[in-house]
Amino acid sequence: MRSLRSPFSLLVASILAPALAGCGGGETKEPPAATPTPIVDAQGRATNLNCPGAVGCEKAEGDLRVGASAQKITPTIETWTDTNQNGEWDEGEAYEDKNGNGRWDGVWLAGFGNGRAATGVHDDVWARVVVLEQGDVSVGMVSLDLVGYFQEYVLDIRQAAAAEGLDFDHVLVASTHVHEARDTMGMWGRDPSTSGIDPAYMDHIVKQTVLALKEAKAAQKKAKLVVAQAQAPELVNDTRRPFVIDQNITTLQFQDESGAVMTNMVFWGNHPEALGSKNTLLTSDYPHYLRETMEAKWPGAPTVFFSGLLGGLTTTIGIVGCPDFAGMETCEQGTWERAEYVGKGAAEAAIAALEGGSTVKDDAPSLAFRRRSFLLPATNISLGIAVLSGLMPREVYWWDGKRVTEAERPGLGAGLLLSGDVVIASEVNGIHIGPVAIATAPGELYTELWLLTPGGSSYIESPDGADYPDALAEVPVQSVLPEGSIKVMVNNANDAIGYVIPLPQWDQVPPYDYVADDDQYGEENSSGYQAGPIITQEFVKMYAE
Repeated sequence: MRSLRSPFSLLVASILAPALAGCGGGETKEPPAATPTPIVDAQGRATNLNCPGAVGCEKAEGDLRVGASAQKITPTIETWTDTNQNGEWDEGEAYEDKNGNGRWDGVWLAGFGNGRAATGVHDDVWARVVVLEQGDVSVGMVSLDLVGYFQEYVLDIRQAAAAEGLDFDHVLVASTHVHEARDTMGMWGRDPSTSGIDPAYMDHIVKQTVLALKEAKAAQKKAKLVVAQAQAPELVNDTRRPFVIDQNITTLQFQDESGAVMTNMVFWGNHPEALGSKNTLLTSDYPHYLRETMEAKWPGAPTVFFSGLLGGLTTTIGIVGCPDFAGMETCEQGTWERAEYVGKGAAEAAIAALEGGSTVKDDAPSLAFRRRSFLLPATNISLGIAVLSGLMPREVYWWDGKRVTEAERPGLGAGLLLSGDVVIASEVNGIHIGPVAIATAPGELYTELWLLTPGGSSYIESPDGADYPDALAEVPVQSVLPEGSIKVMVNNANDAIGYVIPLPQWDQVPPYDYVADDDQYGEENSSGYQAGPIITQEFVKMYAE
């Protein structure tokens, strides 16, 4: 925090200091030195921070130094003989007791419903990181192959890294939102009333992520930057009107002084769900093939994938998979061929763009970031009850920002969520690397809340059947970022609050405009109708500081 003193107080101090120094031989006391902003405040919330400029990260001068690393976070799978073919272990069925605790420990895959136990591992899931340092400013960027990762766990990683002596000013932790990894949000356990979270596995994620951060920090070298953008519209679909997609596959390639590639960071908005609901092998889905393809091109250079815009809903569902010469689909949703088609196709587009003539190069890139914490009402009753019951473990707060204590939690009811008396805490970030401005949202942002039309206006609609016909359209986040920058979005960053929908398009009550029935998937999986207005305004406030 900055120490601010008015001109008047400085004048008084200058007059009194000599007199006080001569009284009784006493010495003047220096004001306490300003200290760096803590990782969390007294209530356990993320703190606001802008660097360079704040205490502890005053200047970003000199070379940009970059390092990358990857550590596996693959859980141990205990296979079993599924005699009755019901998808889970039953008494009397043989199983592998790999941890020797005398019971079968199911690994429940996240997404598509409850009771989907993993039967093996197709490919590892990862904590992949890039760390950047310039002068006093140090940033870690983490991508986890998980469906979602709550704010509390993000703060655990930041504090664990600090405890290891890693002096990061900020650590971004995003999940790829893969639907084929272990449940880390609690929603996809054995049944709807049982959490799928294993505390020991959550601790393992923290440990492995900190290890990756440490290794990447040790590997830092002076770096230059190449930025490329590609598009592959045949690989991504939008399943809800208005059909708006940010088609850019943006790659940040860092090279050392000799031009050797150190790492690639790829940003693209497309749900990693090509394997579908019937798959029971643990996998990172299409990001596995994307990273594999890029790492075959540049061996020894880890590829770190971040999911871009996921709301709206951008997905592999509905594309034509592996079209033949006549344009007919040859690999259906739910197949490994489909996942490879999407991941390899996106990687090949990124590689072609990096080797093309339209890249942006910066031999001396700068580094800066902004972090802003805020409170958000969670008016989705189903998800709210899951939080209050402990099924989805996360902290809740009173409207004034004070953390709800363990003693107070048993007395909480859904009515307090609806009224806004009890809220959740989250954050937004802006990370600036040379010409690139990266905005991070804590959920799955509808593309209309991000993207500007070619003419600079908003894509947000006000359909007749929506619930708030008089609502004002939110300010698209792109319009807040620095003019002329290459603008990139990361979703499910530092939290996982579900879909973030423009308020004018919120459509949960009949008559429906966008669908003919009551399957309002976006609204059903959103923290609530206030998320869009609040999150976009937090970006405005963050960049007004």
